[in-house]
Amino acid sequence: MSQASGGTICITCGKEKATFKCGGCSQEFCFNHLGDHKQELSKQFDEVELNRDLFRQTLTDQTDKPQKHPLIQQIDTWERDSINKIRQKAEEARQVVLTHINGSIRQIESRLNQLTDQLRQSREENDFFETDLQRWNYDLTQLKEELTKPSNINLHQDATPLITRISIDVASCKSASLNELKIGVSARWVQNGITVAGGYDRGNGLNQLLNPWGLCVDDDQTV
Repeated sequence: MSQASGGTICITCGKEKATFKCGGCSQEFCFNHLGDHKQELSKQFDEVELNRDLFRQTLTDQTDKPQKHPLIQQIDTWERDSINKIRQKAEEARQVVLTHINGSIRQIESRLNQLTDQLRQSREENDFFETDLQRWNYDLTQLKEELTKPSNINLHQDATPLITRISIDVASCKSASLNELKIGVSARWVQNGITVAGGYDRGNGLNQLLNPWGLCVDDDQTV
């Protein structure tokens, strides 16, 4: 707090009194309310320390249990959602296939019964030739193929992805562009400053900058 000044208005009570100017907020406070302002600052300081302690605990928890990190949890959620989508789609496909397979099996069983009757009759009458054997073998082969690979059912994979792809981009601090840098509130700027480099697009030339992320000026004004 700075020393008192006369004839100014206290920001708290609005009365013209001898006041003290706060060096932080630059507001004027009378003697009666100066203590209140200090108490408020002390309270805010306590809140900063409390938030610091809470963040320290969060940092410790994530150090001990990295799987609890929000990014890891986001990946876990993506994994669960993707698996659920695949399982749901697979189950829908199974039900469609099972419905058609059951109908196909009934047809195959009917045709197999017909073939069995033909074989029984030919055996009882002892009436068959090589061509009959070839035809029966062909019919039996067709039934086997129809059972394992039904001719009226085909599986197709859609070119459209069922789930979204996940990727991780890790940016280097040194590769950050100027518009990503955080400039402190205490930074000071000089109007009509001198350009020491740049102005010729990005590149590796002496008069170019490539991903600049800082500038240091020595006491002798050398960069």
